[in-house]
Amino acid sequence: MHLLNEKTSEQYLTHMHKTSAIIKQWLNDNNVYSGGTPQQVQAANSVSIQSQGRDIEAILADIQDKFLPSSVSTAHRRCLAHLHPPTLVIGQIAEMIIAATNQSMDSWNQSPAATYIEKDLIEWLCQLCHFETSDDVQIHTQTDADADNQARHKAGGVFTSGGTQSNLMGLLLARNKFYAAKGINVHKDGMMGQPRGIILCSDQAHFSIEKNAALLGLGIRCVEKVGTDASGAMLVSHLQQKIEEIGADNVMAVIATAGTTDLGAIDPLADIAKMCREHKIWLHVDAAWGGALLLSQRYRHLIDGIQAADSITLDFHKHFFLPISCGAFLLRDQQDFESIRHHSEYLNSSDDEKDNIPNLVTYSLQTTRRFDALKLWMALDLLGTDDYGALIDNCLRTARQAAELVEDHADFVLVHQPIISSVLFYFKPKDTALSDQQLSQLNRQIAQDLLINNIANVATTQYEQHLCLKFTILNPNTQACDINTIIEQMTIAGFNRLQNYEGQPYDATKNA
Repeated sequence: MHLLNEKTSEQYLTHMHKTSAIIKQWLNDNNVYSGGTPQQVQAANSVSIQSQGRDIEAILADIQDKFLPSSVSTAHRRCLAHLHPPTLVIGQIAEMIIAATNQSMDSWNQSPAATYIEKDLIEWLCQLCHFETSDDVQIHTQTDADADNQARHKAGGVFTSGGTQSNLMGLLLARNKFYAAKGINVHKDGMMGQPRGIILCSDQAHFSIEKNAALLGLGIRCVEKVGTDASGAMLVSHLQQKIEEIGADNVMAVIATAGTTDLGAIDPLADIAKMCREHKIWLHVDAAWGGALLLSQRYRHLIDGIQAADSITLDFHKHFFLPISCGAFLLRDQQDFESIRHHSEYLNSSDDEKDNIPNLVTYSLQTTRRFDALKLWMALDLLGTDDYGALIDNCLRTARQAAELVEDHADFVLVHQPIISSVLFYFKPKDTALSDQQLSQLNRQIAQDLLINNIANVATTQYEQHLCLKFTILNPNTQACDINTIIEQMTIAGFNRLQNYEGQPYDATKNA
């Protein structure tokens, strides 16, 4: 019998101890990645399913010998490629509790305690964003007749799988409200033959905006990009121009970004919010990354204006250091959830609502849903907001130190000073003449060489005309000395590649 019950409790402890020991050994090996090339990883981790199962000891041996060495260690101080953090131990403990209890967040009778914990956390998050206290923000109304009788509704929200799903929620509710203002119940009747609303976002906004527009039947073409400044932040003047050209009545939503993927740019939220209020346009703030600054004592001001949004995306498996997946969608006026309400007698019956029994499926795109809120609650309960914020601030401080190291190195070009905790730069050796294509190839090879040789995990990205290397510093344990070591190894890898460029000794005069 393999199911967890009272008869298997001793086996449970034995297997959990064994698994923990294997993970501990992997961490102690202190490898950022030792799996080798893609071909080597594929050969070592091929899956074969048989009619008869295997002994758990044999399975754990494969995990130890094959899977773990072929996995990137996000806990390593030189794992800096993506918005993919090391995880708090308390978050891993929460994951074990989540898996063992297997609560489903769709109805109260499947998750009695968990339901109230999530509701309390959503309320706290709304207060953290000052949704409840922002008196200068007026709730959008569907008709002019409603304008004289505005009622302030309580803020609300729901936990999600992450930023993409939260952004989908924001666009979905904005879509429904946009068409409702035109007398169209698109949720019930669909969009066939209806005029197309326009979504405005910056040219640095997350790709999920276009992806979700397609999923909602709006089409990618309904997403129009607003220009950005040198820091990657939306130009308010260009936004105003776009709204005037399109007509405010034709703009479904404006999506502002608090933390773009590459530069970590933060759009001017307060100015954008003011414009959206003037034109009665839904404002969604994608703060999947920058939302962590809500806990920062030093950098909280960077996201001033977030309280004026109609909806917000938060993501806790980025700069909150929690295991994947864990995000939240916050809504200024929880009455807007009404446009997606569905009743199922076996999940969220109307009788339950009369009895004030909360069934969270009412607010979610998912039915069965994990109790991911437990990870955030346990982490906050352990650290408190002060220590949590200090961890986040430490990453931002290290990013600024990393930028100084890059800027001081003659063979690297810093693209921009850090805004949150990403650093974009590229290797461009002095006294050499490389074409843009060769320079891009060289930087891509540097990143590959460092990973395959178990030195560091850094990313590459295209920013403007350059293929850039990128540090995304989400590990509070990463220090300037770690960054310095990586830069030294990048320099070695870069010059080694130059010496054998395309199989020939590099000729510095070839492209002069």
